[in-house]
Amino acid sequence: MTDNCNNTPKNHSGDFAEKIEELKNHIIPASSVLVLTHDYPDPDCLASAFGVSDLLSFWGIKSSIISFGGFVGRAENRAMIRFLNIKTVPFVLTEIEDFEKIILVDSFPGKGNVSLPISTPVDAVIDHHPNDPIPGSTYFFDIRKDFGATSTIITKYLLEAHCPITPKLATALFYGIKTDTGDMRREVSPDDLECYKYLFDIMDHRLLSRIENPDRDVEFFKIIHKAAESAVTYDTVGYTHLGVVSTPDYIAEMADLFHSLEKLEWMICSGLFKNQIFYSLRSKNDDSAGANAEKLAAILGGSGGGHSRVAAGRIPIEADNANKVLEKFEYTIKEVFGISGVPQENLL
Repeated sequence: MTDNCNNTPKNHSGDFAEKIEELKNHIIPASSVLVLTHDYPDPDCLASAFGVSDLLSFWGIKSSIISFGGFVGRAENRAMIRFLNIKTVPFVLTEIEDFEKIILVDSFPGKGNVSLPISTPVDAVIDHHPNDPIPGSTYFFDIRKDFGATSTIITKYLLEAHCPITPKLATALFYGIKTDTGDMRREVSPDDLECYKYLFDIMDHRLLSRIENPDRDVEFFKIIHKAAESAVTYDTVGYTHLGVVSTPDYIAEMADLFHSLEKLEWMICSGLFKNQIFYSLRSKNDDSAGANAEKLAAILGGSGGGHSRVAAGRIPIEADNANKVLEKFEYTIKEVFGISGVPQENLL
C-alpha cells in the first residue's frame, strides 16, 4: 500500500514535483552516494536517511551508504536501527573518494555537528532546520523551516516519485515525525499531520511498540538519579548537569524528561563528552530556544541552534580548564535567561 492509497497526502507546498526532479538531476547518473546525517542521529535523522537510501535504490543507484560521525546512544534509537534493519557505516570507516555524490539529511554543511570536513563539497542538502545556504551555492537544497520533521519532506519525496514505502520504512518515517514534533505538540505543519496520518495506516505498529519500549541498561537509571540529584530550578527555569556521559544522547533525553516538571517553562540540561560541553534546551511556550542556543554558543565559542522550542549546542573545553568553562557556562545561562537574581531551589 503506497502512493495509490486514498489517504495520500496532498501537496500543500506545491513544488515537490519540481524539487524531486531537480534532486534527481543532481544525483543521477551516480552509482555511489554517501547519505550523511549529523554525528549523533535522532529518529528523524535515521528515518530521513533510510528514506533517501530507498529512493536512490528505486532510481537505480547501485550503492548508497548511510553514515554519521558519532554513534547512536539512546536505547530507542538503537532499537530503531536494529528492528527496522537500517544499515549504517561509521563515518570513520568511509572514504570520501569512494563516493560520487554526498547528500546531507536533517543537517547542514559547516555546522559543528557534522563530521564532514568543511572543505568537502556536498551535492544535496535536505533539512527542516532554520539554515540558509550561502548565496551562490551550487548544491541542491530543500530546506523547509515550517516543517516539523525532515521525515515529512522525505515522505513527500517518496510519494511524488511513486517509490514504494515498505512497512518498515513507514514505521521509521512515522517515528521520525512523531519524535521531532513531540507527538504533534510543537511546530506542526499541515504536511506533517497528513504524512503522520498516512504513514500510520501502513506502518508496523508491533515494531514501533518494541522501538518505543526498549530494554535499558543500568546506566540509564544511574543517569536519571544523577540528573535528579543535580537538578535546580530558578522559578520557571530548570537546569541539571550530568557530568561526564558515555553518550550525548542522554543530555537530550534528560532535558525531555525533566521538562515535564509542571512548573517549568524552560529546561536546560548539560553534560561533558569528548572535551566538549553538550547542552539541550526545551521550552513549552517560548519560541526562542534556537536563538538562545545560538547565543550561548556564540558567547562561549561553540556551535548551537535548533528550532523554536527544541535546541542544542556544544562548547569546546580543555582538560585543564573544564571546571572554569563549566562555571562560565552556568553563569551565561543565568544571563541569557534573565535569572541571575532569582533564588535557586534544589529539586530534591
